[in-house]
Amino acid sequence: MTHVVLASTSPSRLEILRTTGITPQVVGSHVDEDAIEAAHGNTPIRDLAQVLARAKGEAVVARLLDGSVPVVPTVDGRGEPTTLVLFASDSILELDGRAIGKPHTPEATREVWTAMGGRAADLHTGHFVARLDRESPTTPWSLTSTAEAPATSRIHTVRPSPAELEAYIATAEPFEVAGALTIDGYGGAFVSRIEGDHHNVIGLSLPVLRDLVTSLGLFWPSLWDVHSRQ
Repeated sequence: MTHVVLASTSPSRLEILRTTGITPQVVGSHVDEDAIEAAHGNTPIRDLAQVLARAKGEAVVARLLDGSVPVVPTVDGRGEPTTLVLFASDSILELDGRAIGKPHTPEATREVWTAMGGRAADLHTGHFVARLDRESPTTPWSLTSTAEAPATSRIHTVRPSPAELEAYIATAEPFEVAGALTIDGYGGAFVSRIEGDHHNVIGLSLPVLRDLVTSLGLFWPSLWDVHSRQ
């Protein structure tokens, strides 16, 4: 059987997988994103999202391989896994050629929306997938292969009124999401159109993940909680 690990504590990414029939084990990467961004200051923003996704994935893979993170399979009657697939991602909003990450504060959120409201911006998400295998449930894991790819969606926003923006800031929702915006919450009312995969804006592109999983020799439906008997 195949076990899935999500190298992210993002509730939105977890919900994307759950709604498509995948219940992963969640493991935070704990990488220093600010340090990585500082070390890649001249990297194009789309590529930077991929660099961050790879760093997060590799950090969790290392902990799985050395046993510091135990594999805890979902209780579904399928037994102990012998194949594991790991998903890692990172999202960055690009506006006027600048990277807009998580604003963290009301002041930074206000600045982002003053510049972005009523305009279009590109949301880049890097995706990293790793396959690990072991001969039996009692033998160590080994890294079989990895694959990665970025995805971009263009977001067209409306301009919130000053009172609407202050109400949005008061929810604290935009503080810890890329570009001070998420479409699966209060901020969805401020998005008029999306070009590209809308799941990508939330944090994971399912078509991209499917392509990457398939390239690693795995059957996408084998990750689902409910399996066909055919």
